[in-house]
Amino acid sequence: MNFEAFLWALTQQESGGNYGAVGVWVKGDRAYGRYQVMGANVGPWTAQYYGKRLTPQQFLTNRAAQDAVVRGVLGGYVKQYGYRGAASAWYSGKPGNHMSTAPQTGGPSIKEYVDSVLDRAATYKGGASYSGAASGGTAPVTPKLDRDELAAQYGLSSALINSSGELKKLFEQAVSGSWTAAKFQASLKNSKWWKTQSDTLRKYITLRVTDPATWKQQRTAALVAMNQLAVQVGLGNQLSKTGTASKLLISAAYYSQALGWSQERVKNWLGARVGVSDGGMQGEAGDAWDKLHEVAYLNGMVYSSAWYKNAATAVVSGRGTLSTYEDQIRRAAAAHYSAYSQQVLAGMNLLDLAAPYIKSAASILEMPETDMDLFNPHVRRAMGSPRGVTPLWQFENDLRSDPLWKKTNNARESMMTVARQVAKDFGLAY
Repeated sequence: MNFEAFLWALTQQESGGNYGAVGVWVKGDRAYGRYQVMGANVGPWTAQYYGKRLTPQQFLTNRAAQDAVVRGVLGGYVKQYGYRGAASAWYSGKPGNHMSTAPQTGGPSIKEYVDSVLDRAATYKGGASYSGAASGGTAPVTPKLDRDELAAQYGLSSALINSSGELKKLFEQAVSGSWTAAKFQASLKNSKWWKTQSDTLRKYITLRVTDPATWKQQRTAALVAMNQLAVQVGLGNQLSKTGTASKLLISAAYYSQALGWSQERVKNWLGARVGVSDGGMQGEAGDAWDKLHEVAYLNGMVYSSAWYKNAATAVVSGRGTLSTYEDQIRRAAAAHYSAYSQQVLAGMNLLDLAAPYIKSAASILEMPETDMDLFNPHVRRAMGSPRGVTPLWQFENDLRSDPLWKKTNNARESMMTVARQVAKDFGLAY
């Protein structure tokens, strides 16, 4: 075993020696290059070992930077932990777990990975020709970026590119010809599409290409502002602790920065995308969700989660008002409990109107009043009787036919009273 054999074996394990390899997305990040360096590590590692901080896209097309980073980082690991510990540290960040057989997300266990790297190293024959021919490390490599990443290199988004036939054609030319961002920008400014766009969008694209540092600062501020709106309307936090933004948040920031959308328009757009999680909603949508549930409960109405979601979403996005949906609930309740329609439409709640029945039912069935509501079958029948208001005496008689009543002290005492009276009638008791 030596470092060159170890390094070669790791490239085979990670990418087959492909400098342009790109890993799958895992928790908002992915691996880049021959040695599969995670995107979050590219910036600090290239600054330390290559002398220049690179983006993941720049790193992917720079073989010298990739080699410098892996030799610096992996070489340090080998000195600290030995070959098994170094392989474990590279794969999992935990050098001491090289014997762990626990499953890893999207890959083999740490032990399987380490064993595989060391087994490969044992087959290393040395020499540049062997390394290049076997690994493909010297063959031309085309970076395997997806369209979103390729578009980002030129300061655009895939959605924007696909919105224009002229822009799409220009983009395909740039990709196939491996144009620089400067060349693409020059061609873009000569296009008919560019001349018909808003000044806001033109400034956004120009800034992204000509002054990426300032653009990044502005984008970070936009992401923070849009995240506050997302939380406010009920979408929850869209920024991770490491600063990684969700696709939804990135789109919102783009609409704000590039298209000049007002805060209110972005808020409405976000509000229309509010979803249900853990049985409820958050933010302003959550307030509407809770209020509508309360009004429905107080008036004996039941709606699906989809109905509440659509209503709450409409309220926070400005497509409806809370009072509109409350009125809808009250009209439905008035139709179902027609004997009380005028009171319900006037703003009274059916649960308050049902108080005499609830109190009587709780007393006769010996249950807490808090366990009685409009969804109790006895109360619901009495309030919604097609014959009109059920007299309280009739309601109480109906309660005594419930099997629950027979288990109460009231029932036992009543039966004992009847039994004593029968005994008296037959002269068996005094």
